[in-house]
Amino acid sequence: MMVSDMGVSVSIVLCTYNVEDYVSNCLKAILGQTFSDFELLIIDDSTDNTGNIIRMFNDPRIKYFKGEERLGLAKSRNKGIKLSTGNYVFFTDADCVVSRDWLAQGMRSFASGCVGVEGRTVYVSEDYKPTFSDSVIKNQQGGQFMTCNIAYKKSVLERVGGFDERYDYYEDRDLAFRVKRFGKIVFNPSMVVYHQKMKITPRNFIRRANRIRNRVLLFKRFRDVWSGRIPNPLGRIINPLDFLVVFCPVLILSYLAIYRFKSREDWNLFPYIWIKKVYERISLWHACALHKVFLI
Repeated sequence: MMVSDMGVSVSIVLCTYNVEDYVSNCLKAILGQTFSDFELLIIDDSTDNTGNIIRMFNDPRIKYFKGEERLGLAKSRNKGIKLSTGNYVFFTDADCVVSRDWLAQGMRSFASGCVGVEGRTVYVSEDYKPTFSDSVIKNQQGGQFMTCNIAYKKSVLERVGGFDERYDYYEDRDLAFRVKRFGKIVFNPSMVVYHQKMKITPRNFIRRANRIRNRVLLFKRFRDVWSGRIPNPLGRIINPLDFLVVFCPVLILSYLAIYRFKSREDWNLFPYIWIKKVYERISLWHACALHKVFLI
């Protein structure tokens, strides 16, 4: 695969891990941007056919890196930042499809003097109605700073030291809170990314319980930011309904009113809800003890 040595104004960092069903649509959208002065750095952790699919795209803007061991998202993104040559670094995920003017919209916002631009993320389409087993990732109003649709000046990324590699989730929020100390992150609703449809399996559903551990570290480091966003005393209770479900399992029935259960995949997850919530709370309290933080 050809690699250009010429400098560019924009670097796109894309980290991939076993996304053979999604990565082709992602790459087609990126390479079809109206703004063409960019390089695409792909850091691949995959063990499936993802790498072979990427190699089929013979575009000189692609720089593909495949390591011998899995790095994880935070380390992979830091590697992408280090290897990038652009003044601006855009991030998206391999299971996403960026809008045709995604880069153009981001660069338009950077002209205002901000240090970061957060875009709008739509799950599947504007009118799609997800059900319980959908892995919904969306951001309509801003303030979530998800790495599937965000961009930063490279200079500020270097100044804050990139992503904190202790996180395996919420590393994007942690980065944004540190970046905001040096300037504004603006929200551009016209900088759109569409997250492709993805269903959750029972195994992944349970494994997601571990994500809550990262909330503890985030709270400890940015308690002042957290308190401003969530009023006390409820600010100490993470996911209040989930907390109540642990001690009163019958409340699981409330999920039938909150979420849409339509498919077999939805109902397959239903028996695992209480197990996940218990595991989630145990993980939270273990992390609280480790970091000496009080959360419920």
